[in-house]
Amino acid sequence: MSWSKTNNNVDTVLIMEESWDFLIVLDACRYDYFERVFGDFLKGGQLSCRKSVGSCTEEWRKRSFPGYYADVVYVSSNPYINSLKSVLGFHGGEHFYRVIDVWQTRWDESRGTVLPEMVTREALGALARHPGKRMIVHYLQPHAPYLGFGSDCAGFPQPDVGKEVVLMGTVLGEQSKGFRKKIYEKLCSWIKHGCLLGNHPEWFMAEFLQLPPLSPMDAVRRKYGPEGLRRAYQENLEIVLKHVSQLLEYLKGKVVITSDHGEFLGEGRFYSHGLDSDDPCLRHIPWWTTCRADAVPLREEHIGQANRSFVVEEDTIHKRLKDLGYL
Repeated sequence: MSWSKTNNNVDTVLIMEESWDFLIVLDACRYDYFERVFGDFLKGGQLSCRKSVGSCTEEWRKRSFPGYYADVVYVSSNPYINSLKSVLGFHGGEHFYRVIDVWQTRWDESRGTVLPEMVTREALGALARHPGKRMIVHYLQPHAPYLGFGSDCAGFPQPDVGKEVVLMGTVLGEQSKGFRKKIYEKLCSWIKHGCLLGNHPEWFMAEFLQLPPLSPMDAVRRKYGPEGLRRAYQENLEIVLKHVSQLLEYLKGKVVITSDHGEFLGEGRFYSHGLDSDDPCLRHIPWWTTCRADAVPLREEHIGQANRSFVVEEDTIHKRLKDLGYL
């Protein structure tokens, strides 16, 4: 029996009702993959499996943060939680003492994501600037795009299916655009309703029509297959845990490492994550805790980091979400 059909008796976690000084969120991190590799990077501590309140970031943030938390600084690499405006009904600036928009100031255009070392650097700057606050540090990995295996499939904006495409080696003319798009959308709806191609029939239809991949994960799946995708996902997790272990050296108090939700990696032709799922692949997340009595003192460079300021542009939120494959 697959892991996704086992371990169903797991307690749901409401993170703001838990005790912690630092909460580290690994975006889209499955419990089973974390359990497999965490011992190579994290020493001591206790690991348990918890159930997330949502199967995607949109659900998780709404259910996890219903109020205002004046004692919490949120270091965010995910534009779903930002200080500028509401995204799908949630305005991060209305829920936390401060949101640090790492997704804007540290975005890597060539990789289509925020590198984990940049999140660590900004978290240390926030620690220097807000020493009396609790802190949530949200890393994007292991969420796609992938930084190790499969990194040649970087983040990119989602293609427009109405643009000219090559079908079976023939360029179709301008006059057929609207007709082709209607056929494409109708087929996707029909196939998805029948669950013949999992939860992303548009990926397989785009591949058949020789359209570009529709997301970074789709690009890796198409080029390397499900096994290659799983390898890329695990390497992304290993990369981020290396940088998380470096951050831990500077933290004193109770530290929790967890996730907002999990990820489908080809099980039953299901990929990525979405709303309203109770599948353990999406809902079972790690809950690793440790209490640190000592911490390495912050260096001058961290204090300098805390004193920098950036101008954040509101119109980049939509672009960043597209780069990550959300839109």
